[in-house]
Amino acid sequence: MGRQLQLATTQHDEVELLRFIRSRAPIRVFQPFAPSRDELWVDDWETREIPSRLFRIWPQTFAWSPENAQTGGPNCRPEDAGQFYIADAHTAPVLEFRRSFLEQHRYGRIYWGRDFSAPHGLAYDAEAFARLTDSVWRWIRKVGRRSPDAWTHSAYFLPDAWSRYGNVAAYHAAEKKAHDELVARNRKYCIEVLGGRPAKNEG
Repeated sequence: MGRQLQLATTQHDEVELLRFIRSRAPIRVFQPFAPSRDELWVDDWETREIPSRLFRIWPQTFAWSPENAQTGGPNCRPEDAGQFYIADAHTAPVLEFRRSFLEQHRYGRIYWGRDFSAPHGLAYDAEAFARLTDSVWRWIRKVGRRSPDAWTHSAYFLPDAWSRYGNVAAYHAAEKKAHDELVARNRKYCIEVLGGRPAKNEG
C-alpha cells in the first residue's frame, strides 16, 4: 500500500524539499513525458522551475535501470505521439511529487507507491526505502505547519507557502467557503439524484 502526505508548497519550498532529500541520498529528478530522453531528466532544478506539475525523485542509492519508451500506436492521439517516458516508473524506487496551485486552493502531495503497482514484488529494498521515506515525512512534519482550524488530513504548508498563504485569515476563509460549498453540492446530489435522506439534525 502506498503512502502520501498532502502538501502546500511554492517553488522555493519544492527546492528546499529536494535539497533535504538530496542530503539523505544523491538524487535525480524526472518528468512523466518529454520530447527527448535527455529532456525527461531535470538536473538543474535548483536554478529553474521544473516544467511538469508532476515529477519523480530517484534516490540513487537504490539501484535502478530506467526503461525508456515512446508514446504512439493506434489509440494515441497524433498530438501526443512521439513523447518519451519511463515505462517502469510506477515500480521504481522513486517518490512522486505533485505541485500545489495555492491561488486556486489546490494542494499537492508527495507519494511513495511502494508495491501498489508491483503485484510481483519490488526489485529494490523496500524496507530501506521506507526508512528514507520516514525521514522525509519527519522533516515535512517538523518544518511544515497546518492551519489550527483545518479539518483532518489537511495539507502541510512548507515554510514559504505558510508565510505567503498559510497564516492569512482571508485565504483560509475562502478555503473554508469552498469546502462548505462542495459539501452542500454533494449533499444535494445525494438527496436529489441518489434518493438519499437528510440526517435528522439537518432538518
